[in-house]
Amino acid sequence: MKKETVLIQDTETAVKVQNSRIAAVRKKDIAKKAVRVYDKDLIGIGGAMGDIGWNTLEKSAVEDLESGIPYPHGIEGGLRDHRDYRRKSFTDEGLQMAMEKILGTLNEKFPALRFSEGLKQKETLHRMENTDGLDLEYRDAHTELFLLVKEKEGANLFDNMIVYYGRDFDVDGFLDHADRFLTAHLEKASLPEGEKVPVFFLMNDSLLGFLNRALNGEAYATGSSLLSGKLDAKIFNERITIEQNRDPEIAFTPFFDTEGVVKPCDKVELVKDGKLMNVFTDKQTASEYDLAHTGAASGGHDDVPSLSGAPLRFVPDAKNIANSLNGEPAILVSVTSGGEFTADGNYGAPVQCAYLFDGKRLLGRLPEFSIKSSLFDMLGKDYIGTFETDILPYTDKPLLQGFRMEIIR
Repeated sequence: MKKETVLIQDTETAVKVQNSRIAAVRKKDIAKKAVRVYDKDLIGIGGAMGDIGWNTLEKSAVEDLESGIPYPHGIEGGLRDHRDYRRKSFTDEGLQMAMEKILGTLNEKFPALRFSEGLKQKETLHRMENTDGLDLEYRDAHTELFLLVKEKEGANLFDNMIVYYGRDFDVDGFLDHADRFLTAHLEKASLPEGEKVPVFFLMNDSLLGFLNRALNGEAYATGSSLLSGKLDAKIFNERITIEQNRDPEIAFTPFFDTEGVVKPCDKVELVKDGKLMNVFTDKQTASEYDLAHTGAASGGHDDVPSLSGAPLRFVPDAKNIANSLNGEPAILVSVTSGGEFTADGNYGAPVQCAYLFDGKRLLGRLPEFSIKSSLFDMLGKDYIGTFETDILPYTDKPLLQGFRMEIIR
């Protein structure tokens, strides 16, 4: 019988903000532990949260073998890889002082606005070890700022949001970005003319969500993906490359999947130069459907590894947004909620907050409108590019992505 242990430990300090004032400082420390045992192509799991002994969990895992859960894929082994991505961290007092400085500056400069939610610092440890010589450890820490912005005289629950997620949070740099962002928020602008106009997103969650379903190996193999049957075919604009990317510098995720698989350079190309090269898979899906194994197993610490999603990333393919626009006015979306892709790839969404944009600056806030397109138009003839940018205070390495889209006024 072989044995594997999993440990996930998360520590968080959060400064909560209500009505532009600090309301509370909260801390939590959560440990998740599991033991997996493997015997005769079966898997048993014993898991818990908190300070539970490994022997207790192992006993539970051995008992769980009687459930008869199949796992005929073998386990990883012979690899030791410890990585620590922690760089900058605040003390609890320093975190509160940072939030006080941010609120003091924003309240003084923007008295017509109110702010809520807050600032967090998170530290995480993921460790996986087994009796075949696997020894993986990932440590990381990041700062997360999420501020809902509400106009004092407005009727909405909130009118905008300011977000930062990264390891190198600089208060003064963030305030400089936020100043430009909120100044533009208070300036009114008109929608650009034309049925289709350039629309930019700090990565579109709906698009990434749809691609996670379309590039799922099981969905692909069973014919329920819009991309089924298209391996080795050109499906998107030739400038588009999409990776399954587990590089923690970019993805803020462990470099190994829940089966302990580590891929070279922490990534696998799924789409390269517009051509579908791979779909993402775990061991079960790769074996069952004769697909390349990409190391995309997911699931909770005490779950049997499965295939639900993968960290996807568009590779930047363009550098200068203003040159790409060539003087044409564009839209940069800040808040869109309620949009979705249909099963056949059509997309529509209301946009609650967006800006007139010239490729360098935010020129003013636009009235609410809706956008309309489809997967193959957005990633085909209407694709503008994926750009690294410092226009918004989103993360250490933000990507801005543009498409020509139909505007519904």
